[in-house]
Amino acid sequence: MVDITQEPVLDSMLEESMPEDQEPVSASTHIASSLGINPHVLQIMKASLLADEEDVDMALDQHFSHLPSKADTSQEICSPRLPISASHSKKSRSLVGGLLQSKFTSGTFLSPSAFVQECRTPRASSLMNIPSTSPCLTESPFKVHLEKLSLRQKKLNEDLPLYQTPLELNLKHSTVHVDELCPLIVPNPGVAVIHDYAEWAKEASGDLLEAQIVKHWSLTWTLCEALWGHLKELESQLDEPSEYIQIVERRRAFSRWLSHTAAPQIEEEVSLTRKDNPVEAVFSYLTGKRISEACCLAQQSGDHRLALLLSQLVGSQSVRELLTMQLADWHQLQADSFIHDERLRIFALLAGKPVWQLSEQKQINVCSHLDWKRSLAIHLWYLLPPTASISRALSMYEEAFQNTSEGDRYACSPLPSYLEGSGYMIEEEQDSRRPLRDVCFHLLKLYSDRHYDLNQLLEPRSITADPLDYRLSWHLWEVLRALNYTHLSEQCDGVLQASYAGQLESEGLWEWAIFVLLHIANSSMREKAVRELLTRHCQLSETPESWAKETFLTQKLCVPAEWIHEAKAVRARMESNKHLEALYLFKAGHWNCCHKLVIRHLASDAIINENYDYLKGFLEDLAPPERSSLIQDWDTSGLVYLDYIRVIEMLHRIQQVDCSGYEMEQLHTKVTSLCNRIEQIQCYSAKDRLAQSDMAKRIANLLRVVLSLQHAPDATTDSSPDPQRVPLRLLAPHIGRLPMPEDYALEELRSLTQSYLRELTVGSQ
Repeated sequence: MVDITQEPVLDSMLEESMPEDQEPVSASTHIASSLGINPHVLQIMKASLLADEEDVDMALDQHFSHLPSKADTSQEICSPRLPISASHSKKSRSLVGGLLQSKFTSGTFLSPSAFVQECRTPRASSLMNIPSTSPCLTESPFKVHLEKLSLRQKKLNEDLPLYQTPLELNLKHSTVHVDELCPLIVPNPGVAVIHDYAEWAKEASGDLLEAQIVKHWSLTWTLCEALWGHLKELESQLDEPSEYIQIVERRRAFSRWLSHTAAPQIEEEVSLTRKDNPVEAVFSYLTGKRISEACCLAQQSGDHRLALLLSQLVGSQSVRELLTMQLADWHQLQADSFIHDERLRIFALLAGKPVWQLSEQKQINVCSHLDWKRSLAIHLWYLLPPTASISRALSMYEEAFQNTSEGDRYACSPLPSYLEGSGYMIEEEQDSRRPLRDVCFHLLKLYSDRHYDLNQLLEPRSITADPLDYRLSWHLWEVLRALNYTHLSEQCDGVLQASYAGQLESEGLWEWAIFVLLHIANSSMREKAVRELLTRHCQLSETPESWAKETFLTQKLCVPAEWIHEAKAVRARMESNKHLEALYLFKAGHWNCCHKLVIRHLASDAIINENYDYLKGFLEDLAPPERSSLIQDWDTSGLVYLDYIRVIEMLHRIQQVDCSGYEMEQLHTKVTSLCNRIEQIQCYSAKDRLAQSDMAKRIANLLRVVLSLQHAPDATTDSSPDPQRVPLRLLAPHIGRLPMPEDYALEELRSLTQSYLRELTVGSQ
């Protein structure tokens, strides 16, 4: 950004103008004066960093109200790097105000009017489409570039066919490799996908709201068809066509594409000039190689000699030479001044002369007011022999718009379609290596040179005005990969894949964004990107839409279902849903994390509420050796809970059905084992201690019941088993190991004391 300061003032002038009794000058003022900077401007700049905008405006008004008049040239505001004449000094206030209002910020920022303002070095090209009220500082080493972005609100599902249909076509012509944990999608070699893209774009160009965008896509895909696709003329031959035949047929296909591209514009021009200026309408027909229609129009308008010349246009080279001689004679005799420029333009075109010098110090340019495609067509059809290749015509056209001297340029640059006819002017710096070009021009360059830079071909700005629209760029890259073009750098490939995936994600097509990310060649980066996207979008609610998307991911794209469950577990944790978190951790195969979550957050509630089936469902699924062997502290945590639940169920079954002595002994063993292991359960909260106490109390009662059943009275007596009459020597050792609170412990001690007294009484009798 240009510095706005004052011209340096000589030290001698300062010494002469400084009175003897002047107050001491501050250090900053002295330094500013020694560097040739106005101290007042420096103080305003310093204040603008600390004060509000109102204060700065007030300071500016005060400062500029005391500025010297125009006659005092020593006080003009200018830059030491960029001298500004006196005519610019009246606008210096607005410039300084603009600098101070920007708070000396650099880089890219959004203004309130939704303009993108960016400060760049002079190496970058500028696209000026907004009139500026500030003075033109073309000699400045820094420039402010203004660009207006369209940020319209899109309707829901308005553009989904433009996204989803091409992706479905790409998936149809791709192969999913599952050699690694993360699948890799690779396009199938061949050109079949090009024809599918072209057919879809032709059908969709008239049905969708963004028909203009799809129309340009259709031109791009049909060009790819002409350059690389299957040609009926080549396929109909029995033998393998020679290289010359292939070049000729590609030229014919490309010629048909040029004619088709120019047709709408030609029809519009002819409809406007057919009656009033038929010669100009004839020239419009010639730019589309519609020679027959041009001859008919010339005959209808009574211009039979012109029609006769046009009929010989596809003849030998001698016709061009004779017309060149005729133009030279007219120039020598100065007879061309009596011929209309439109007619001379046709004659120059028929003679194969893109530029012809007239006798009146003016030129006839056959490419004037033509877009770049028609200019290229003129070189291919009229300026080169019929056997010339596409590469030669492209090279000749490049010379037409790339000549260093301005006078030698006679054709327009191949601007993108959204800039054609819009009045945009592109400033191309001499050291600019990547000027803005149309994607079709880049494709022609790639066809001519297989090692052409792919990065500028796939740049969104060569296709659309939206620099964040990577739709056609991504699909073009996949087609080029299928054609074995692989020289795009890894960094550019990563940016392209990630940008298009982000665009799909913003449109709600996150499952297709995963499809795009699966094209990344690096396995670790591919897996990381897919997992992160799943984490952002997998929802806990089961809907038909979510089910369809998950089915698409697992069946069509071969994404591991465990990744989806893991993403849902993360979502459940974010929503503090411990049950679903444990469920999806189990489905994801994270046995240890699932066990840890169940023990810490779910087991205690299940024990306290006696919801044993719920807890058993988790623990039994974790119990198989291939899973439990990978779980930390399984024997002292999960297995203890599981054995506790199984003991309760076994006791209920024994009480309902008569059991054998073996089952009773097995139950006794498990109960006594639990007495030793319950204390090993680690408690993290008061709820855990309460659950452990309930388990201990319940096991103590179970032990009494089991022992009473084992030492039941004889069958001859009618008395039933009494848990209170269990032998103390069998009960006391196990009860003492149970972790129980004081009240439970006192209650058990009272019961043991009564049993002991009862045994003493019986023994004394």
